[in-house]
Amino acid sequence: MKLKYRPAAISDIQNACGYIRDQLKNPKAAKNLKSKLLSGASLLKDSPYMGTSLDSKFDGLETGIRFLAVSKHMIFYEVHDDRIEIVRILDGRTDYLSNLFG
Repeated sequence: MKLKYRPAAISDIQNACGYIRDQLKNPKAAKNLKSKLLSGASLLKDSPYMGTSLDSKFDGLETGIRFLAVSKHMIFYEVHDDRIEIVRILDGRTDYLSNLFG
């Protein structure tokens, strides 16, 4: 299956890695994080349902979004007939539901 990244997900990767590289002055850690996130998302091509459904984690939430934890980040995605769409990639220690749904 094909992976498609929404602009917000690309921005999430750039922001997380940019913060680590520029603010924390650790370019190696930034590169490692980017590699882990892209590798984790790549696993979904062969096993799109390996991540947990948000519906199953939160009562009353009705969405087709699933997530996969990679490092301290969560890759949020939707499975479609012909592709997997990466919606957002957020730090799991934040209020990710507000970031996803406003």
